[in-house]
Formats: sequence, C-alpha cells, structure tokens
Amino acid sequence: MSPASRTVLQRRTLDMSEPTRQRSGHGVFASHAMQRVLRIATEAAPSGIPVLITGESGTGKEVLARIIHDRSGRPRERFIPYNCTGTTCEIVDSQLFGHRRGSFTGASENAPGVIRSADGGTVLLDEIGELDARIQPKLLRMIENQEVHPVGQPRPSKVDVRILAATNADIDQMVRDKRFREDLFYRLNIIWIHIPPLRDHREDIAPLTTHFLRRYAGEQNKREIRMSGAAMGQLIERDWPGNVRQLANEIRRLVAFAKDGTVFTPDDLARSTASSGPPRSQNVAGARSARDKVTISADQPLPAAIEEVERALIIRALLAVDGRRSAAAGRLGVSRKGLLLKRRRLNIDALLAGD
Repeated sequence: MSPASRTVLQRRTLDMSEPTRQRSGHGVFASHAMQRVLRIATEAAPSGIPVLITGESGTGKEVLARIIHDRSGRPRERFIPYNCTGTTCEIVDSQLFGHRRGSFTGASENAPGVIRSADGGTVLLDEIGELDARIQPKLLRMIENQEVHPVGQPRPSKVDVRILAATNADIDQMVRDKRFREDLFYRLNIIWIHIPPLRDHREDIAPLTTHFLRRYAGEQNKREIRMSGAAMGQLIERDWPGNVRQLANEIRRLVAFAKDGTVFTPDDLARSTASSGPPRSQNVAGARSARDKVTISADQPLPAAIEEVERALIIRALLAVDGRRSAAAGRLGVSRKGLLLKRRRLNIDALLAGD
C-alpha cells in the first residue's frame, strides 16, 4: 500500500475513545460497513433496550457489547459476559439466576447469580443460540419483568439489568426450525447489529494492523516496529477465517520475536505462519478425510465400528454448518448436550482444531 493510500485511510478512520482503543483494534476502522456498525451501536447505547449482535467467531461481538455498555447510561456499573454453551440446564439456571442455600445438593451458601451480580449494569449472553430451551422462558420473563427467580427462593427479586446477546449461529433459522423461542428472539433483537467478517471490509486490515503493532509493541516496551508495504499487502489479501481475533494474534506473535526498529517483511509473515502450527487448510483436509473415509474391517469389534461411523457423521454435520453446534445437533437429531458429550468421547474437536 502506497504512503498516499495509507494517508487516505488514516483520514477516513473512525477513532474511538482511548479506553476502547486500549481494549481492542475495533477502535480504528476505515470502512463504511464498520463505521455503520459503530454508529448503530453508539445510537443504541443510551436506550437501555436489548441488542442482538451477530457475526462470525472473532469479529468482535463482545468488544462491540462493551462499547454499547461504555456509552450507555450505566458505564460505571458492572459489565458481565456469560457464555451459554457447554453445561447443564440446572447449572445455567443457578449461574444466571442464582440459588438459595440448601436448594439442591452442594448449595452450601446463597449465590446471587450473574444477573443479580450485574444489577444496575449490563449482562452479555454470548452464544445465546446455545441456551437450553428450558431456560429460555425464564430469561424471557426476566427481560419482560426485570426480575429473577433464584432456585429455592419463594418469590422473585427485582433487578435493573440490560441484556445484550451475541451469537455466530443463524438464529433466525433456528427460530424457523423451532430450536429457539420466537418470543424470546423478538425480545432480544429489538436492535439487531451484524458485524461483517473481516474479508468483507479489507480496507480495515491496514489500520487495524497498525493499531495492533502499536498496542503490542507498547505492552512489550518495544519501539519503532512497522510493517513493510509488501507485507501489508499480503495481510490485506488474506481471507482471515478467524477475523479480527486472528489478525490480532498474528501481530502479537510477530511482535513477540521482534526487536526495536523491526520492519516486517513477507518472509517474516511466512515464518510466523509456520510457527503457529499447521495451516488451516490442512486441519480442514484432515477433518474432511475423517468424514469421507470410514474404513471398517470384517473383524473389527462392533463398538469400534459404530464409533467410526458416528465420528464421520458428526464431523460431516459440523462441517456442513460451519461448526455451529446447535445447527449440527439439529441435523443429527440429538441434543446439544448429547452432541457435546459425543464430541469429547470421539475426540472430534482435535480433528477439527483450527477449522
């Protein structure tokens, strides 16, 4: 990228407040698409109503949620992110809404839960599409009535909490498939913000790269670290399946091995990619190989043969829906918890690592 082009990008850049910039590269954007995302978030922030944030993994959904909180009427109150995946209905109920001492085995003391702990502030429900169907009505009542009903407590407690939700799943399709409550969906998406993948706003790669270089160099007390024009061009041409998070990790890895005054070249990028493990394409190829080639010998024990077939079917389903667990579970006709247990037992996540 020429100096003149870089100057144009810098002039078009939307510069966020310093606290946000320190938190993430989402403080520096040149594209109209991301300026629009930030404009909607800023306009929605003071309202106090729920916001649904969608986008691929690594696009910065939690960062955007923090921006909304920071620019709301409650920036000095608590912001608590809660991930809705990978646990039982009972645990989610207790963690979100709290419980009273003695309400179940192991409840040795009162627990306020995430929502009451954030009273006056904001809760981000990350991966909302994974929320157990049995918890969804309780969350709906909480949003509508601003009250929580802890496990073992006879009456609900009033709260003042703003709910933000985020997901990388096609939640609209989940509603159509009856895998997510329609009424809860409409309560959450009063304002819906979609963050585009980085490959769809490549003009942000250069300013983001510069931001991350400054940030990580500052953290490591290194000076005058830059990216050559040729190296920057290569970064702009990449697809970045892991989006902004992947770009940030790439720059952090480069800076970790750099000295003061380093100007990164395409060779530095190649060495950094090699040191980060096998390319994503190799991981995908390995997973697809496991999906497509199921070899069962005549003398193979029945349990082992069933495992081979089961593993191939699960990998096929996950690849078909870009790794979305809820969608894969729906295709396979199993619960999300059941799919999680099978993934662990069959070591599927190791095969899909990097996918």
